Amino acid sequence: MKKLLLIFICIVLNLLSKAQISDNYFHYDNYKSVVEIDGSYEFNSNSITNKFLNNYLYGSHIDSLSKLWMFRELKQKNSFGSDYESGLSFLFCPDSLFGQTGMGIFIKYNMYNHVDISFSDDLFKLFFDGNKSYAGKNADLSHSSLNVLNYDQMQFGIQTKFGGDKIKHTFGIGLSINNGYKHTRINIKNGNIFTDVNGEYIDFSANYDVSRSDTSHTWLGAFKGIGTSINLYYSFKTEKNNCFDLQITDFGFIRWNGQSRQFSKDTIIHFEGVNVTDILNVEGNIFENSNTDSIVHLYTFSNTTRPYTMLTPACLKISYLYNFSEKIRTEFSVKQKLFVHYDPFFLLKAQYLPDKRNIISLNLCYGGYGGLNIMEKHEINAGLEYSHNFGKGLILLAGSNYLNGFLFPYSMTAQGAFLSIKKYFF
Repeated sequence: MKKLLLIFICIVLNLLSKAQISDNYFHYDNYKSVVEIDGSYEFNSNSITNKFLNNYLYGSHIDSLSKLWMFRELKQKNSFGSDYESGLSFLFCPDSLFGQTGMGIFIKYNMYNHVDISFSDDLFKLFFDGNKSYAGKNADLSHSSLNVLNYDQMQFGIQTKFGGDKIKHTFGIGLSINNGYKHTRINIKNGNIFTDVNGEYIDFSANYDVSRSDTSHTWLGAFKGIGTSINLYYSFKTEKNNCFDLQITDFGFIRWNGQSRQFSKDTIIHFEGVNVTDILNVEGNIFENSNTDSIVHLYTFSNTTRPYTMLTPACLKISYLYNFSEKIRTEFSVKQKLFVHYDPFFLLKAQYLPDKRNIISLNLCYGGYGGLNIMEKHEINAGLEYSHNFGKGLILLAGSNYLNGFLFPYSMTAQGAFLSIKKYFF
């Protein structure tokens, strides 16, 4: 059980693939090709503070006071999500393609790892503080879920540019081949743990679904599923360089192989005659005289193997960049991820261009994995990003949408950073 629940807060990776290579920082029109390497990570929650998360992930001691402060931040329904992003892309724009000008082809390799979790406050307290406070009570585990996904993809696509001097349009479409490496999804529809008031027994009942990919052949590069996804991109730019973008990325699926498992269970378990004072406590194990791995295997595995299909976490993003002057501009965007626990993510950028080589941006954002319930979570995340043009088409972009998460880790619940290096060839 402990190994199963540890998955809930593991560090993970994620990539949101793009349908074409766009740049709202420095404008180039007459390039022949572009190479870009990028990476980012994000942790976000509506309740778990950065300090508590970092202590847990890095194995630091979590004292009783830290737990108490963390428990006070919990909601009845809590969420956590994490993404890590990295990729390498190449865009080639010949003088003509298929007899047409203004067209280009691109290829991109993406690494994708993702986790999103929803959990009750009781589940969190059980894991970090045991069941001492639940003597004679039920701990509610209902409506808790875990989704862990790891795959990479190779994307191929084409883009075209058209329009006149006042408005220029760009449209791109890409098709990705997805190689799945690992997937685990556990959805607890209804669940309870009851601890006897005298600590003599525990009753556990749950109605849950499990999807788990093939667990054999764990070496690097051993993929267990295959699928495809589509990526669409459209933008238009005015003569004043105001720009509208619309992206639909990674809309597709993965079909996991025949050694995978997918099943539902409605289980009632009665544990008696064991020490039940520290169930799920990270400093103790109530099953100290039992084989924990066999318990996990019994209730999260099935002897029957079968293939299954899952939808990949797709993303819809809309943005608009407006130039007030040559030195001041702003960009507003809305992003929604599909098929995962994710609320709309709003991002506002106020950008300052001191010269033609530098752009500084103040970013404000809200939503995403952190949720949109303004009555429960009031913090708006603030960040900074910086872009520098070294000349000859070499551009650096670095920053964070969650700078206040690093400055105030005891109260903020999001952190992340991003880096991109791009080279235009003329």
